Amino acid sequence: MNQNPFGLGKHKIQPMVCPLVHLGYNNGTNKNINGALDEDNYNSMQNDHYTANKKPMQMNSNNLNTNSTYYYYDQHNDSYSTEELNYNKTLEESNTHLKNLDLSSENDDFAMNLRKSCLNSNYWEEERCCDKLKKTSSILGETVQKNYLKLSKFNPNVDQGYHTLVSTSPGPLLSYSAWTDGQNPYKGKKNHSKNNSFDHLSDKILVRIFSFLSSVDLSICAQVCRRFEILAWTPILWRIIRLEGDKICGDKAVRGVLRQLCGQGRTGACPSVERVHVTDGAKLSDKSLLLLSRRCPELTHLQLHGCLTVTNNALFEIATRCANLQHLDVSGCIKISCISINSGPEPPRRLQLQYLDLTDCIALQDSGLEVIVHNCPQLAYFYLRRCMQITDAGLKFVPSFCHGLRELSVSDCSNITDFGLYELAKLGATLRYLSVAKCDQVSDAGLKVIARRCYKLRYLNVRGCEAVSDDAMTVLARSCTRLRALDIGKCDVSDAGLRALAESCPNLKKLSLRNCDLVTDRGIHCIAYYCRGLQQLNIQDCQISLEGYRAVKQYCKRCVIEHTNPGFF
Repeated sequence: MNQNPFGLGKHKIQPMVCPLVHLGYNNGTNKNINGALDEDNYNSMQNDHYTANKKPMQMNSNNLNTNSTYYYYDQHNDSYSTEELNYNKTLEESNTHLKNLDLSSENDDFAMNLRKSCLNSNYWEEERCCDKLKKTSSILGETVQKNYLKLSKFNPNVDQGYHTLVSTSPGPLLSYSAWTDGQNPYKGKKNHSKNNSFDHLSDKILVRIFSFLSSVDLSICAQVCRRFEILAWTPILWRIIRLEGDKICGDKAVRGVLRQLCGQGRTGACPSVERVHVTDGAKLSDKSLLLLSRRCPELTHLQLHGCLTVTNNALFEIATRCANLQHLDVSGCIKISCISINSGPEPPRRLQLQYLDLTDCIALQDSGLEVIVHNCPQLAYFYLRRCMQITDAGLKFVPSFCHGLRELSVSDCSNITDFGLYELAKLGATLRYLSVAKCDQVSDAGLKVIARRCYKLRYLNVRGCEAVSDDAMTVLARSCTRLRALDIGKCDVSDAGLRALAESCPNLKKLSLRNCDLVTDRGIHCIAYYCRGLQQLNIQDCQISLEGYRAVKQYCKRCVIEHTNPGFF
C-alpha cells in the first residue's frame, strides 16, 4: 500500500470545497439582488457527499457545476495514486472552466494566480487555500461585475450564463410629468420589477387610467403596491372628491384624503382640490367643512346632499375662506337657513356664487332669503324647491339683487301666489327657466304677466296649477315663441289651448299633458302636425285613443310617448 507522503492518517482527511464554488460558478440562475457574490448561498449547497466503492471513484464534471464536491475514501481499498489522479483531473477541469471565462486582459493575472494557488496547495491544506480563494473570488467578482454590467443593462432579461448572477443597478426612473413638480418619488427605494402588464405602462398612462376611478376606488388602488400608492395620490387625480353612499363616513374620508394630499405640499394646503361632492347619505359634519375651508382655498364646487348635521356656521367659513366658490348645493340640509360671509377687519365682499340649490331647506325663511340674494348678486341658477316658509315677500328680493338670474324654481312652495309672479316678472328677458309646479294659488293672471315680460322663456312648469286655463296658454304661445319644454299637467287646458301652442311654438321638444282631462285626439293631432320635432310626449291619464297615438307616430318619428293605455302596446 502506498504511504501518505504528508504523514497524515486517511481517517483524518477533511473535505475541501471545490475552487469553482468560491468563484460563483453555477449553471443555474441564482439570483443576487445586491450585485455581489454571496458565499453563504454556496455554503448552503454543501449537502451531497460522494462515497467511493471498491473501484476507483469516477469523476463527473457536472458535479462541479451544481454541488460542492467532497471526497471521501475507503481506508482499506483506496490507494494514493488513484487519489492523486482524481485530484489532478479535478484541477484540470477547474483550469478549463477558468480559461472559458470571458475575462478581459486585465483579469488574466487574477486567473493565473488562482491556478497557481490551486496547484501549489496541498490537497488537505483547506484553510490556506480557502483564504486565497476567498480573496481572489472577491476581486474576481468585482471584475466580473464591471465587465458585464454593460451587457446586462442592454439585455437584462436574457440569461447569458453565470454573469447574470451579478445584478445591475436599477435603470433610470420613469420620467414624471409636471404633476409631480419634477421630484423623484422612487428615490431611495429598491426598484423590484414584477412581471405584470402594468409594468409596461408609463406613469402618465396609469394616471390617465386612474382618472376614470372614483375617490373610493383610488384609495383602494393606493394599497396595491408602492408605485400605485404614489400614482394614486397624484394631486391631479384629486381635483374632484366624491363620497357617495350611506356606508361611507364622510368625516373620516375627508380627513384621510386631506392628510395624504396636504402632506405633499409645503403650506399644508391642497390647492389641487376644486370640487367636493357628498351625496347619497354620506355623513359629513361641521368639523369636516371647517377642515375643507382651511385646506382647500381653491374650492369652486361643493355639493352636500342630505347632510343633516351641517349648520350655518360651517357654510359661513366655507364662503369666507373659499373666495372662488361658484357652485353650492345644500339640498336636504334641513338646518341651513342663511348663507353669508363672516364679518372681519377687511371690507365686506360679495360671494362669487353662480349656482345655489336650497331644495328641501325647510328652515329657510324670507329674512334668510334676503341675506342670501344680497350676498350673491351673480346668481344665475337658483332653486328653492319645497322651501315651505318662502312667501311673496321673500321673492321680491330676488329680482332686486340677482339681475342676471336665468333659472328659478319655487315648485311646491304653497305660499307663492300671483303677486310673487308679478315680482319675478321684473327679471325680464334674462329668465329662461321657471318652475311654479304645485303652487296651487297661481292662476292665469300671474302667468300672463310672466309670459309678456319674460318672453325668452325656454322652459315653463306649471304642473298642478289647476287655475291655469286656455287663456294663459294663448298668451304664452304668442309671447314665448321660443318655448322648448312645457309641463301643464293637471291644468284646465283643452284642445283650444293646444292648438294655439302648436301654431305659435313649432320648435316644442317636450310636452307633458298628464291628467289633462279636457284634451282629446284633436288637440294631439294639432300638436303632432305642427310640432314635428317633438321628442317626448306624456299623455298619461288622458282621453287619447289609438287614433291620436298613430297621428303622433306618423308625424313625429322620433317622439317617445308616455301613456297608460294598454291598447297602445
